[in-house]
Amino acid sequence: MAAALLGANFEVKDQVAKASDAIRAVKKFSIDVAILDLDLGPGANGIDIAIALRELNPRIGIVILTSYSDPRVADPRSLPLPKGSKFITKSQLTDFGPLVKTILELKAFPVSGKTVTRTEKVAFSENQLMVLQGVAEGLTTREIATRAGVSEKAVEGTITRLHSMLDLPKKPTLNPRVQLARAYFQLSGKKPPGV
Repeated sequence: MAAALLGANFEVKDQVAKASDAIRAVKKFSIDVAILDLDLGPGANGIDIAIALRELNPRIGIVILTSYSDPRVADPRSLPLPKGSKFITKSQLTDFGPLVKTILELKAFPVSGKTVTRTEKVAFSENQLMVLQGVAEGLTTREIATRAGVSEKAVEGTITRLHSMLDLPKKPTLNPRVQLARAYFQLSGKKPPGV
C-alpha cells in the first residue's frame, strides 16, 4: 500500500501495525489522511483507532480499507464510523483510482459530507450478525444463545430467517449451517480456517 501511495505522489508519513503506533504517528506528524484496516487482531479495531485519531486531530481524514463488506460483520457491536469517514471494501477496488480520489477528497474536506459505508444489499440486525458470526465460528445453538442473551429457539428462528434473507438454496443435501458459515466468510472477505 505504501509503495502504491508513493507511486501516486502521496507522502507516506508512517506505516504502523499497532494502535499505539498509529496514535504516536498522529501526535508526531502532521497527517492529513489515515488509511486503516478494520481487523487488526486482538484489541482495538480500525474503528476504535479512527475515533481515537479523530479525537487527537479533528481534521484528519479517515479511510477504512478492509476485506469486510460491512463493519458490523467484523463486530456486530462496532461503533459507528467518525463523521466524514469513508469505508471501502478491498474487493471493490479494481484499480487504485477510486482510493486516490477518496484520499484527495478527504484531504480537502476531512469531516464534511456523509460518512460512506458500502454495505451489502441485505440489512442485518445486530442479533442476526451475532448469530451468523457464531455459526461461522462453529458454535452450538446453546453457545450462540448464551453469547447473544436470547433463547435457543430464538437462535434457531434467526438461523432460518438468515437462510431466507441470504436466499440460500434449500435442499436436503445442503447443511444450512455450513451454507451460513460460507456466506459469513464471503461477507467478511476472509477465508475459512484451514483453507
